[in-house]
Amino acid sequence: MKLKFLSILTVFILISITNLSGQSQNYGAISYSKAINVSGKQRMLSQKMSKAFLLISNRINNSEIQKELNSSKFVFKKQLEILSKNATSTTIKLSIKNVQKLWIQFKSIISSTPNLENSYRIMKLNTKLLAACDDLVTSIEQSSNYNNRFFKNENQDLISTINVSGKQRMLAQRMCLYYIANTLFQNENSEYGKILSIVYDEFDTAIGNLLISSYNTTDIEEELGNIMSIWEKFQSDRRGFMNGKFPLEEVFKITNTLTKSFNKITGIYEGISKK
Repeated sequence: MKLKFLSILTVFILISITNLSGQSQNYGAISYSKAINVSGKQRMLSQKMSKAFLLISNRINNSEIQKELNSSKFVFKKQLEILSKNATSTTIKLSIKNVQKLWIQFKSIISSTPNLENSYRIMKLNTKLLAACDDLVTSIEQSSNYNNRFFKNENQDLISTINVSGKQRMLAQRMCLYYIANTLFQNENSEYGKILSIVYDEFDTAIGNLLISSYNTTDIEEELGNIMSIWEKFQSDRRGFMNGKFPLEEVFKITNTLTKSFNKITGIYEGISKK
């Protein structure tokens, strides 16, 4: 009886060791904090490409916008390859397959002739691609949370903060996209206006939450101060913003500046997780 008990115990220990060895402190060859940052950028790029295509389609075109579209396509493709190569679970791999499927459709449109018809197609598809990218971020964050039960060297709250900060990059670009759409496509004004309002409020709320984060460094607080001074222009005239008061070029430049600032902040949060 004792021998049987020892045999069962041995099997149990071996299974436990096998399960533990299957866990990892990292997302493949990169850290979970890096994976959250990179996958979060995919959300932003989906909106950045959509915005650039709409501007070009409506003859609001210059070399900067075309360069933005081309570089965003390249970065999105490369980052998707990195995330796929390092995928660590079935759930994450399924999320990546969904992104890849929608990316094929999306890339086909943004590589086609910029015109009104294709702009409408982008408006129909961009949210689906965004949602798939967001699902991927969630899958990676959940995997990190699960693995943290075995490895205690990364603070899961910090991982969540990286996600929230990274999402601000996307919201800035999505805000610009729907500001453009709300201005240019009068027939869809009601739908696009509602989305613009939701995005505006989510972006504004998240700034307040990040301002009181316990992970903020002096550099982060300084950058958030810069963001607040820039954002104040839209914040002080919300109604005017919703009604298309600001020139498209101004909204384009300001939202790009906000995206760059939050990209810097997200990178600093990622660096904290490695200490």
